[in-house]
Amino acid sequence: MSPAVITVIGSLNADLITRTPRIPSPGETLNSSSFSIGCGGKGANQAVACARLSRTRGSLSAANDHGKDNASETIVVRMEGGVGSDIFGQTLIETLKRDGVDISGVQTRQGESTGVAIILVEEESGENRILLSPGANATLRPEAFSSLAAPLPDLLILQLEIPLPTVLTILRAAAACDPPVPVLFNPAPAAGLPPWAYGLVEHLIVNETEAATLYGATEGYVCSNLSKVGMEFQNRGAKNVVMTLGKAGLWYAPGGLDDETGPRVKEGQMAAMKADVVDTTAAGDTFVGAYAVSVVQQKVGGKRFDIRCAVEWANRAAARAVEKEGAMCSIPWMDEV
Repeated sequence: MSPAVITVIGSLNADLITRTPRIPSPGETLNSSSFSIGCGGKGANQAVACARLSRTRGSLSAANDHGKDNASETIVVRMEGGVGSDIFGQTLIETLKRDGVDISGVQTRQGESTGVAIILVEEESGENRILLSPGANATLRPEAFSSLAAPLPDLLILQLEIPLPTVLTILRAAAACDPPVPVLFNPAPAAGLPPWAYGLVEHLIVNETEAATLYGATEGYVCSNLSKVGMEFQNRGAKNVVMTLGKAGLWYAPGGLDDETGPRVKEGQMAAMKADVVDTTAAGDTFVGAYAVSVVQQKVGGKRFDIRCAVEWANRAAARAVEKEGAMCSIPWMDEV
């Protein structure tokens, strides 16, 4: 039996991470506690999360030691995107490959720089603030994605660190496949979407900030009206909706109507897992990757999709990620969750 395929189309960035006792005020200069350079980008992070959370830490090294090609794996993760012709781009490609991600769809753009994320991490809370310079990510143009390359994936993951027109073209291309390719959409950083786009999304995952932007309200309003906001996204056409709320946990609602197998699971909330928070940078991407793996594993197992099962697994994985410093390097493997 051929392995299931998850394709991630999105950003690849070099992360420039500064840890600081607190975020400086306007005009203020502070000495930071540390500085490091790592691999990231929401697309690359989510691809690595899918790869790690679908296998154990030792599985890849064991296969390599015995000259195998991981033919026994149940999920193949493919990454599509662009990097610059610089050391950051080379490092990203090597890192993804080492974690078992198929990087044949990652293009090196000559004359372009790799995307860069400047990340400030506040030590006391672990909260982060991020500035993006898109670099080669901005070269992913709509005309290159008017159709999806074969073989078609079992699940396609998208974010918004590549141009919005490109993402919208990919949504249309996925819907035009026979059968349509299901899309997990994590619209971050959030931007206004055309109304038709929601109807092409099988799984919509947003945090409270992104939900507020898409809904057109404050974060406080969203957190006080989770059901109303989530149901509005479903009314716009999104099927399964998840809103992550940081320390406040998450809200979820499945799509679909009652059928012969029984009534659908109703909306629900789930508390955040207990964790010793060090750095929240990769929490969202880890959550998306874990959720995606659960979606595909349930499909391969012939099970009716259980959204609560998916968010439970994703919640646990994200809790492990925040207990380590960094972005991609903090994403856990399956046997660490």
